[in-house]
Amino acid sequence: MALPIEEIPVRDLPRRLREPLRTGAEEHFGPTDPKVDISRLPLLGRAMKSRTFQFFLILPNQLIFWLVIVTGLFGALLPTHNFSTVITWYIWFCAVFLLMVGVGRGWCAMCPFGGLGEWTQRRTFWGRRSVSIGLGLRWPRALGRWAILPSVGMFLALTWFEEFFNIAGPGDPRFTSLLVFMVIGTALITFLLFERRTFCRYLCPLTALIGTVGATGMVAGMRTRNRELCLTCPTKDCMRGSERGYPCPWFEWPGSATSNLMCGLCTECVKNCPYDNVGLFLQAPLTSVIAPMRRRVDIAWAATILFSLVLFQQLNALPAYGALDDWLNQATHFPGYPNPIDFVGIIAATTAMFAAVVWGLRSIFTDRSSSSEAPGRGRFASFNHWFAALGYGLIPLMAADYLARQLPRFLLHAPRIVAAISDPFGFGWNLFGTAHSPLYDFHLAAGQGLVAAQLLVTGLGMLGAAYATWRIAGRDLGGLTSRATLLRAASVLVVVTFGVGVAALYVAMGGAE
Repeated sequence: MALPIEEIPVRDLPRRLREPLRTGAEEHFGPTDPKVDISRLPLLGRAMKSRTFQFFLILPNQLIFWLVIVTGLFGALLPTHNFSTVITWYIWFCAVFLLMVGVGRGWCAMCPFGGLGEWTQRRTFWGRRSVSIGLGLRWPRALGRWAILPSVGMFLALTWFEEFFNIAGPGDPRFTSLLVFMVIGTALITFLLFERRTFCRYLCPLTALIGTVGATGMVAGMRTRNRELCLTCPTKDCMRGSERGYPCPWFEWPGSATSNLMCGLCTECVKNCPYDNVGLFLQAPLTSVIAPMRRRVDIAWAATILFSLVLFQQLNALPAYGALDDWLNQATHFPGYPNPIDFVGIIAATTAMFAAVVWGLRSIFTDRSSSSEAPGRGRFASFNHWFAALGYGLIPLMAADYLARQLPRFLLHAPRIVAAISDPFGFGWNLFGTAHSPLYDFHLAAGQGLVAAQLLVTGLGMLGAAYATWRIAGRDLGGLTSRATLLRAASVLVVVTFGVGVAALYVAMGGAE
């Protein structure tokens, strides 16, 4: 006996009958919706709907990082010749920051760490299986309140570990292999304990960095072509999954997206949507910094702490820091650099400085009388609201600072990959005839040219931060004060001051790695 049409699941209906349950609701989040849908390009559109698409994005990096592990563990202990250290510290770390700035979570779409965990969890490289292995636990709600901040803690710990063992010096190649293997192992364990990409959303050491830095990027992520159609969809296959694809591994819904913060570009929502209503959109740079309808305070704290970390890495290249660290090591009997006290202390002090500046601006410019008269104004005038707004404004400068900090290794040593490819283990091989290439000693930039490149990147980041802060302060904070223009100018002055300080440190460092 045939079912009445209203009882047939939407995914089983002919496309012409797949109408939404309600129509006519007002447009949602229209001002933030990007307009350029590159998945309309026939070749890309077909690829994104293929179940093999992400597998072939991940596979090359999967092979490279297992080669990193093997060459680091069994190759010669020559860090400037070993493929493991050359590709990881001279090329990958800089390239991934360029990818963040330009594409957002582009690295997440091809990440070998999450890829291996997901393949294991699903028991397939690309097929759609109804049953996954593992416990499938949910991330604890108590930890969920911290949102992206556990990732910040993981990145801080990993950075201290790297500094202490001089892994990115580059030092002993075996440490690079062990570091990569530790991240892969942690990811695999988490995938077997928790559901979907819990590791990628909450614990990956890079997810907070990619989510914040990636907000400057031009890829808006997966968005709905017709938001009303998405809002009224009765099945929400993008979130729940279907026979065509898995539920969103990142726990995101295209129908409410106003930034590229947590879209891992996995394309499962594209495969799942019964209306062909999800596409991959481009946006103007800084849109996900300026335009989100809901600004998250955890993102602002993450951006500030991560900015404080890269400032620490600039300070530790100065002679004065060495004297401080040596003194602390003697006083605390700590065996090496960096001493945890100055590592944590400098990061905490810089973060507290920015928070104090935000508190001061809030105290000076908030109109207490007007905030008490207007409904809801008191809530919007909270410190968290101010900190979230101005913390987002800091993101472009933080992104530029991280990129500038990676430039010395890349510009001085990236050509060494030509020799390392021919002799990946450092055993004296010459597989492709390039082991003795003169590019080994070639510098893309050096000396004052290197400093100039760092200042150029920092300057662009400072301009981006100033522009973003001006826009954000006007939209998010301007209604809280009768001196909106003065507030915007003062907010911009704050990020420009930090930017000048960053630039001054690069001059003082003189291109130090």
